[in-house]
Parts: sequence; structure tokens; C-alpha cells
Amino acid sequence: MTSLDDVDRSLLQALARDGRAPVRALARDLALGDSTVSVRLRRLRDSGALAAVRVEVDPAAFGRPIQAVVRVRLRHDVTCGTYERRLREMPAVLSALVLLGDADVEVRLACRSMDDLEVAVATLREAGADTTCTQIVTRTVTGLGQALLAEKRTK
Repeated sequence: MTSLDDVDRSLLQALARDGRAPVRALARDLALGDSTVSVRLRRLRDSGALAAVRVEVDPAAFGRPIQAVVRVRLRHDVTCGTYERRLREMPAVLSALVLLGDADVEVRLACRSMDDLEVAVATLREAGADTTCTQIVTRTVTGLGQALLAEKRTK
């Protein structure tokens, strides 16, 4: 991966604030030419530094106001790859992290009700979990990651 300079970091910070900003607006805000911004964006994408610009939706708007994080320890006969494929089939699953440590996978769920959460956790178990530990989310902290973009480069 290429090293990020101050212009790259400023461009990524601008995208973090507004991922839909057009190249022309980014160029104006950063006092750069349109073609310079386009080339840098392409380079950032190609290098993997800019992995994606995503839309973040509120699951409650889709009738799923209850969120939970479930830490899963897989059965010995279940691989992470097999479990990941099963997770993709479950509508309640928002995201998952494969871990090293006490748990193998951490799954974020969005459910319609507590009964729906109970069914979702049971489905996680049926898919190959040996044990689960469920925590209810009370609120989501947004806007994180800005400190990484503002971090000073070290030589």
C-alpha cells in the first residue's frame, strides 16, 4: 500500500464528512484541480486505502429497532468460512467480525422485537455456534474514525 501524504489525508477526511461529494466540490474545498482529485481518488481506491464509501442506514427505519451484539464460539466441526456463508442468509445480521481470542465471531444483529432477537440467536446457534453471549445495544456511537485520518504521519 502506498504511503498517504497530507493531501490524501485531507481528501479522505472530506469524503468521511460527505461521501457523496462530487469531485468538483472536493477539488474546490481542497484548492486542487478536478483532475488531480480524480487521479488521487483512483490511486486511493486502487491501493486499497479507500476501501469503500458506504451508506449507513438506521435499522429502525426498516422495522428493526432492537440491536444486539452476539459473541460466538464456533463448534469444532464448523469453519469460519462455513459460518460466514450462513450469516449471509440471515436477514437480521448487519455485520460480523472474525476474531482471535475467546470468541470466534462477533455478530451485530437488528431485530423487530425481543422475540425476533431470541429467534435470531437461536439461528446463530443452529448455524454452528457452540456458545453465544448476547449484549443489547443501547445506542450507536457515530462519526468515529476521524482521529485516524487526522493522525500525524510518523517517519
